[in-house]
Amino acid sequence: MGIDRLDLWRILGSSARLWAAPDHHVLMPDSWLAFSGEANVNYNVACCRAPSTAILTEQCLQPVLELGKPAIIMLAGAGLASAQKLADAHWVTVGALPLMALHKSSARLTVETGSSAETGGRALEKQELPLARQLLAATYGLDDASAAAAAPDRAVENADTAVWGLYDEGRLVSCATTVVEDGWVVLWSMATRPESQGRGYGRRLLRTALSVAFENGASGALLHSSVAGEKLYRSLGYEVVEYWQLWSRPRWVIGYA
Repeated sequence: MGIDRLDLWRILGSSARLWAAPDHHVLMPDSWLAFSGEANVNYNVACCRAPSTAILTEQCLQPVLELGKPAIIMLAGAGLASAQKLADAHWVTVGALPLMALHKSSARLTVETGSSAETGGRALEKQELPLARQLLAATYGLDDASAAAAAPDRAVENADTAVWGLYDEGRLVSCATTVVEDGWVVLWSMATRPESQGRGYGRRLLRTALSVAFENGASGALLHSSVAGEKLYRSLGYEVVEYWQLWSRPRWVIGYA
């Protein structure tokens, strides 16, 4: 794709401003931190791209320990060389997940004949955010505070951020949040109700969100995929840029998948 991996790493970290607490969002040349401060491992994230164990310790490991909340440390690129430091500190790897990118010219976003704006989803209003939070909580087992961090009020208050939702028979069945960063639309917190999965809701919603972003000038799309989501994203034209290794403490990730 000819995309600079370092730029994409930085864009993803910068876009985490959508859900990170303002005083816990730090971007550095070799690492970034995005902590919501809530008690959920998925919304307190540090990412290191440096092989130096000193940088990993000072810029990621120590801030996580000072936060005192469940967290993930991701190792990307050359940062994978520092993994032994985390193992020595009794952290465990919980898998490797892909950073995925989609260029506008490669997007497969054709909407089915007869679909409407409502059936394809739309940007939600502030009064609808409780519904999105309930959906996120039901899908990922989030507590109320973590769900509010995943879909914060500020996401619908700025022109470059949004919470998207798709309704079926008056019920919100799928949602996602987006933030536009340096000409890229970055996806966070994609969710479809467990009982409604496998029916194409997520694909329809993403087609709408991405189409709107591209129409408004975005040149590409970016996300850090889950295992379950990778097939969906590939079907829309996303490609894997690289895999990042995820580490955490055993007691924080019992049952993590």
